[in-house]
Amino acid sequence: MSKILVKSSGISDTDGKDGIWKNFRAEEAVTAAIDLYGPQAATAAAYCALDAWTEARSDDYKFWFGVFSTLKDRKTT
Repeated sequence: MSKILVKSSGISDTDGKDGIWKNFRAEEAVTAAIDLYGPQAATAAAYCALDAWTEARSDDYKFWFGVFSTLKDRKTT
């Protein structure tokens, strides 16, 4: 799931390297998650954080956890 946000330049997060957090601001990810997942945006961000955690991508985990933290209390309709 965390692979959904890839810049058109082809920059992606692969091979266990930290990276997606370098290409996007949290505000962009929050907006994209709301646009894509609506009321389930916080859940989607949580899955992205979990994916990063299990792949030992600590900076990506911090990024997605921050996105999740922003979304968890926000109402999306």
